[in-house]
Amino acid sequence: MGYFGNEHQVSFASRVFPKRGRTEAEVMAHLDEFGGKDVDDNHGHAIVYAMTLMNHLDAARISKVANMNFVKKNMLFKELMVGTERMSLEVKRMVIEILNYPDDARVRFTSGGSESLYCAINTARQWAKVERPRIAEPEIVVPYSIHAAMSKWCRYTGIKIKRVPLGPDFRADVKAIEKAVTANTIFIAGSAPCWPYGLYDNIEALSALAESRGIWMHVDACLGGFLAAFVERAGHKLPVWDFRNPGVRSISADLHKYGFACKPLSSITYRNKEFEKYHAFAPSDWPDGPYNTESMLGSTPAGPIASAWAVMQFLGEEGYVDLAKRCLQVKKRYIEGINAIEGMKCWESDLSPLVFEVPRGMDTFAVMGGLFDRQFYCLPCLQPPLIKIIVDPVTDEVVDGFVGALREVVDLVKKGSITIENLKPYM
Repeated sequence: MGYFGNEHQVSFASRVFPKRGRTEAEVMAHLDEFGGKDVDDNHGHAIVYAMTLMNHLDAARISKVANMNFVKKNMLFKELMVGTERMSLEVKRMVIEILNYPDDARVRFTSGGSESLYCAINTARQWAKVERPRIAEPEIVVPYSIHAAMSKWCRYTGIKIKRVPLGPDFRADVKAIEKAVTANTIFIAGSAPCWPYGLYDNIEALSALAESRGIWMHVDACLGGFLAAFVERAGHKLPVWDFRNPGVRSISADLHKYGFACKPLSSITYRNKEFEKYHAFAPSDWPDGPYNTESMLGSTPAGPIASAWAVMQFLGEEGYVDLAKRCLQVKKRYIEGINAIEGMKCWESDLSPLVFEVPRGMDTFAVMGGLFDRQFYCLPCLQPPLIKIIVDPVTDEVVDGFVGALREVVDLVKKGSITIENLKPYM
């Protein structure tokens, strides 16, 4: 199952696993063939390769090389890899410094935003078992726009999730969330920004609510965390979204997004050691004794951590600020170009992604189909119908290519030459 629909249907006319091994040249040629059929970097930047196209192309190369140099190492065996563990701790320290977290904040690595959100809810659940032991049927209360991974984890674990309708500004309705909180609520959350619209929830008000009710508060900054830190340094004002709000106990932020590390690497950070203690679980009810892991998963690959260390050291604060400034320039160029097309309208967003409406009465999915046919890929928002692109530090030519294709597609949809049928091959 893919993001848009089912996996490709492929029939195998002959045996795939060879009886005799192939040469290295043959193997690599076939791998190049596989990769050559995928969307290329420029056309896939808005969704597939989001947050990986950098003006500092050397940083992308160094990131990949560092990943490969550590690709066989597993952070499960930290005692045997003193150097790799030191590197890992330096990355955690840089996360704290980059995101302006308190010195006693505690960082844990995860495989991505979804696992970070799983950890946040699970940590709150373990905390509630100690601090709210009477709660037999725990629930979490979140805005309707919070990431789908939260519903996924609640489905896995039997925790009840209440998704509260948004306010008229498409942000969390704090008063409605407060009304939805009950004696069984262990956790509330907000986005910084949310994936559907690129908008920040009112983290300050949610934090105050969490404090007043004595419940866990998480901020999902998986998408924007490592961009927010540097656009703020560049003078771009954002809402106060982090531990500056005293009710916030945990924050997730993906290093493989605007941290520009190789996938898979995210982080969940706890305000202090007292909250972090509910994160870890080392089962010992088997013959081999305690099984200590970084987060939910068993293996923690060292490659992406090395990638993060390399790109952070290579770019430094000035390099990241330059990329953040470029992201803002790219966003402005997209907005100006898209809004210049008759009937098109970009929504105001706080950071990334950028979403826009098609002309009134036009089928959003027909427009997407036309863009896909021209190898300009984007994502849909269904409520309301919008088209979404990730803001990357790409070149003007990439932006202008997308806007030019969009202008052409809108004209052809108006004429009836492009319909929703154009999108069906991708679903």
